[in-house]
Amino acid sequence: MEQVQWYDLPVEILHIIFHKLKDPSDIYRCGLVCVLWKSVAKTVLPHCLLLSNVDVFKDETGRSHSKASLNKQSCVLLNTQTSETHEISLPEVEGRWFCSSSFGWLLTIGFKTPHKLRLLNPFTSDQIELPSAREFIRPDHLRVITSSSPLDPKCLVLAARGYYGELAFCRPGDESWTRVQFCDSFDCFCSDAIFYKDKFYAVGYSGDLFRISSNIIPIAAKLPLQPIRLAKANQLRKFNYLVELDGNLLLVARYGNHISSYVTFVFEVYELNCVEKQWIKVKSIGNNAILLGINSSISLRVSPARNFKANCIYFIDDDINNLSFITDSHQCHTGFYDMMTGNTEYLYQSSAIWTSPLNWFIPALPDIIYREKTEQDICRDKGGAEETSWSSRILTCLQNWFTQKL
Repeated sequence: MEQVQWYDLPVEILHIIFHKLKDPSDIYRCGLVCVLWKSVAKTVLPHCLLLSNVDVFKDETGRSHSKASLNKQSCVLLNTQTSETHEISLPEVEGRWFCSSSFGWLLTIGFKTPHKLRLLNPFTSDQIELPSAREFIRPDHLRVITSSSPLDPKCLVLAARGYYGELAFCRPGDESWTRVQFCDSFDCFCSDAIFYKDKFYAVGYSGDLFRISSNIIPIAAKLPLQPIRLAKANQLRKFNYLVELDGNLLLVARYGNHISSYVTFVFEVYELNCVEKQWIKVKSIGNNAILLGINSSISLRVSPARNFKANCIYFIDDDINNLSFITDSHQCHTGFYDMMTGNTEYLYQSSAIWTSPLNWFIPALPDIIYREKTEQDICRDKGGAEETSWSSRILTCLQNWFTQKL
């Protein structure tokens, strides 16, 4: 009997095998094998929550403080489909604070001056050096989005320091950041930014939208749009997010109640109408879900394989400043908002989620391989154990699955 090669396995069998792999790292590396495996891995890779290495503790007076784990050499991902956590060994994050960035990469920031910045792929350990963050106020609150994979030679990087309205450009390999200049007055609060249709956009606290050019001198020009009015007088606008849905640019306004602005009360969604030059209110997003997070918001089509509900907005505690409000009775500020009923349901009721600022982490397999992968790239040693290849892991998983079925 002729032996079947791994790359000749039917798609149906690959789906079964990949679903049996619990660790997102294993699924990701399988997607680097060939085009067929990548197409299957993309449908299986889970959307995750990234737990930061910033923890909250209380002093003897009961006041809450945040601190970073200097010696931590790993990151923790929570699988939103199974609610299981997976710890990924990452020696590269020791002595560094990290958060999610674009295209399945992390931004890591050195705790010590000059606060060196790097982009890190947690599954392959690829790292890209960026200019240091010493010129930014509070670099620990910095967010970075990219126009493409950081391995792309044409990649553009936009850094945003929201509370101070700081925006700056660079390309991987640059020695310094180039500040973005504003043509119009800015409300000194950059809520969110996005790369949309080959352009960067930033939105302010009041809903003003800026298109950012990537010229030698970057310019942010305010688009002439009609302002968005607050829905009700007793609601406090907390944050604005930008997200793309079916090729359209959406603004999602996140409100808190008049007593506790850090507790989400309601959401409103607006779609940009470039012809009428205004934001049009959206009452339903149909069979889609929106995952909100600072510089990591996405929309997705709801399917049985994804553990998300249609016409719902999923939100997380993505602001480190909120952690100072944590009390023993504080409910986890992570859940989803149903646009049809207006009801909110909280999720992931665990102490680990309560005491860590969160980011959505969406693993993204590259459409283009910008450099050749080695066996060491695809198969990494885990915790000092004897290194095994991806094929051995899959074979073991398949054998165990057949044993359970017999």
